[in-house]
Amino acid sequence: MFTIPVLDVKTNALDALLAGVGYRLSMLAGSGDDEFSDLIADRDVTIQIGSEADGVARYFEFNNGKFSQHSGKADEPDLSIDFQDSMTGVKLLTGGNVASLMTAIQDKEMSMEGDYSLLMWFNQLAKHIVPTIPEEYKPYIQQAKPYAYKAGELGRKAFGFVKHKLGR
Repeated sequence: MFTIPVLDVKTNALDALLAGVGYRLSMLAGSGDDEFSDLIADRDVTIQIGSEADGVARYFEFNNGKFSQHSGKADEPDLSIDFQDSMTGVKLLTGGNVASLMTAIQDKEMSMEGDYSLLMWFNQLAKHIVPTIPEEYKPYIQQAKPYAYKAGELGRKAFGFVKHKLGR
């Protein structure tokens, strides 16, 4: 049985995305998926991702087939990725293109320290994060999309109203 750990998630797009990635990696680590299990079986690494400018950091620990995530900075990450701001991080991470990350390093939109080969390894893990949607459910998702967009618009308006009332 899978249990969802309680995490400290900030109201920041990058932190929310990373927490979601961490939840999915936790699910995969406990799922019995042989391909994913093989990828993390003999690894003992810590990968930290965040934005120093926005005060966001989260790290993922892989310890011989076990996975955990933590809010904050790791003591000694094997790979550390820092984005110039949270929205740049979200854009680059959701793009799914390793080449764009390399371009972002050249453009100083992000920096990396540590073992660069772990980025390629983590990219292999990332291919498992988004689950495959069975064909029979795809029409339902297409029907729901307009409602999801509408809900997002209403949420942004409500959030803007609350920020205005709080003077922020």
